[in-house]
Amino acid sequence: MSIDPSDVQQRFRAVAKCYPLWRFIADLFFDVSSWRMIGADVTTLMITSKSARRAARTMEGASPEMLEALASIARINEQRSSDIFRAVFLGYVSAPVALAAMLSDAAPDFLTAFISEYASGIVILLIGSLVFPLTYFCGNWRGKQIAWVIELYRAGAIAPLPEANARR
Repeated sequence: MSIDPSDVQQRFRAVAKCYPLWRFIADLFFDVSSWRMIGADVTTLMITSKSARRAARTMEGASPEMLEALASIARINEQRSSDIFRAVFLGYVSAPVALAAMLSDAAPDFLTAFISEYASGIVILLIGSLVFPLTYFCGNWRGKQIAWVIELYRAGAIAPLPEANARR
C-alpha cells in the first residue's frame, strides 16, 4: 500500500503541533507528568500526559505504513535537531570558551584589561549568547518527545484523548 507524502507531512505536523516549543517551559514546570522524571519508569509519565494522548488522537486510524513513515520522519527530525543543537552549542558556547582560555594563556594582561573595561557588555553578550543554545536544546527535546510519542503509539501504549478533553 502506498501512502501520499502530503498526508504523511500533514499528519506529522499535527503530531508536532501537540508539542509546541513555546510551551516547553510551562510543560516542564506545570505538567504533572514532568514531576515524575525520576526512577526506573519514566515512560509512564509520557503515556499519561495530555500532550501524548492528544498526539495519539492525531494518529488514530493511521495505517501501519503511515505510522512507519511518521516514525521515520520523527527519527530524521530528531537527528537533525540534535545536529543543529550541537553546532549551535559549539558556535555559541565551546568556541568562545576556547578563545577565552587561549587568550588567558597567550595574553593574560590584555584579557584582564579587556574584561575590566567591557565587563557589562561582556555579561550582556554572554547572557544573550546562551539564549540560542537553550532554545535549540528545548527544540531538540521536543523533537525527541515527538519521536517517543509516535513509537509509544505504535507499541499500543498510548490511548487517544477523548475529543471532549482534546482542548487545553
